[in-house]
Amino acid sequence: MAFDYRVTLLFHVKRHREGNCEMNESRTHPLITIIVPIYRVEQYLDRCVKSLVNQTYTKIEILLVDDGSPDSCPMLCEEWGKRDTRIKVLHKENGGLSDARNYGIVHAKGEYVSFVDSDDYVSTNYIKYLYGLIEKTGADTSCCILKTVTSGDEKFVQVEKEHLRVLTGKEACADLYNGNYAQMVVSCGKLYRTSIVRKNMYPKGRLHEDEATTYKFLYDSKKVVVSNCALYAYFQNVKSITHTRSKKNEQDISIAYYERVAYFRERKEWDLYAKTVNFYTGVVMARGDSDSALEVKTLLKKYRMDYHVFLRTKLRMYYFIMKTDASTKR
Repeated sequence: MAFDYRVTLLFHVKRHREGNCEMNESRTHPLITIIVPIYRVEQYLDRCVKSLVNQTYTKIEILLVDDGSPDSCPMLCEEWGKRDTRIKVLHKENGGLSDARNYGIVHAKGEYVSFVDSDDYVSTNYIKYLYGLIEKTGADTSCCILKTVTSGDEKFVQVEKEHLRVLTGKEACADLYNGNYAQMVVSCGKLYRTSIVRKNMYPKGRLHEDEATTYKFLYDSKKVVVSNCALYAYFQNVKSITHTRSKKNEQDISIAYYERVAYFRERKEWDLYAKTVNFYTGVVMARGDSDSALEVKTLLKKYRMDYHVFLRTKLRMYYFIMKTDASTKR
């Protein structure tokens, strides 16, 4: 009888301790919001949401933002909302990707936020790993590698050796021009402090919203931790609007770079300013058409007397204009 009493006592002590551990974990681990803008992705949506509800970090809210999708997406969202209480479905009139993300940001309750596009999917430890990096380094933003996929549910492969880089916000912006543009410029594959994101909302009605916004998130972060682990599957649909050359596409990316130049100039970040002018010029010249020649002439007129801009950038502009003018006269 005494033995039974001791066993019972130990059982209750163990339960009490486990309960305290759970409460401590709930208290110390913050709520994290995952924002998923949704429009005409009925064939991919279940794959995306399934990868989110299976996260090993469970203290999450998943905001499914239905951007007035005309297909079965609204119904699929509601079905997921009934299956998992962490999912909140938000319906709104169509306003584009930026507007849908902004709508999610306004409704986010998490201390940190991550953006996942509705045709993409993530590793089960995506949130846990990114938050772990923030906890370990004291960063405001953490980044992983985006793995490009074109079809199917491709598996995530663990890297042989983890490599981390802890950067200042300025260093992270400079990293845009150090061969890491794709990883650093995309909004997805990152975990941000929500207060930083709320200061820098997305430009409604424009393409290339990441080029227009992500650098602000990085700049406003005291620390950014960058990992070589691939935890985000970035689906590339060759028929999507961002992969189709159009006047709207070219105009919006030029506006994004022009604004970025002005942003760094305003803050007297001269190195970032000069690198952005150089990058912007290169993007315009790569188009190689008559419109790009006119744009480069405008840029040269604006920056030729600016001693902050690299001399090599100005020489590239001169050479491009001379080459284009010569080919036009033939």
